[in-house]
Amino acid sequence: MKVERERHPSSVVAHAVLRVSVVNAPKEISIMRRKLSLALVALLAVTGCASLARQAFAPPVVEVKDVKVANIGLNGGTLNVTLSVSNPNEYRIDATKITYQFYVDTTRVVGGEVDKLLTLENRGVSEIIVPVNFGFRELNIAMREYTSKGALQYRVVGEFTLATPFGNITRPYSGTGRVQGMP
Repeated sequence: MKVERERHPSSVVAHAVLRVSVVNAPKEISIMRRKLSLALVALLAVTGCASLARQAFAPPVVEVKDVKVANIGLNGGTLNVTLSVSNPNEYRIDATKITYQFYVDTTRVVGGEVDKLLTLENRGVSEIIVPVNFGFRELNIAMREYTSKGALQYRVVGEFTLATPFGNITRPYSGTGRVQGMP
């Protein structure tokens, strides 16, 4: 009695597919290497351009120019903080957000942000007024400091967010001052 193995048609197909895959493997690897090489070259080009662009970008200089009382009442008031922003670049830049923290002596009195689109002209200086609103509690802190020392030391710190062709860039700013005499 002789036993012969009968080949099933599906096993022949599987064997043929396997043989074709093994034969085509070097071609597929070659194509994948080319695609990977092109992707790597493109990534390096984009990264290099962005790096050069950032080097060509000069960050604006932001300074606190002035702080004035806009209004004051029993429930609080508003200070106008004037920022002087110098754009040294050959192109305009849009500012999208300004944050602020206002301190009396070393005590943080109030903080907030202004979300407003502002345009900084090329090679120019812009003055931006940031309204800082405060309530009765904050007014009380300032008045106690003023009456105990005869003057009011203040400090304003914050960040200025710029939308550039290279992404958002945030620049810090700060300023100090002293108010003597009744505001």
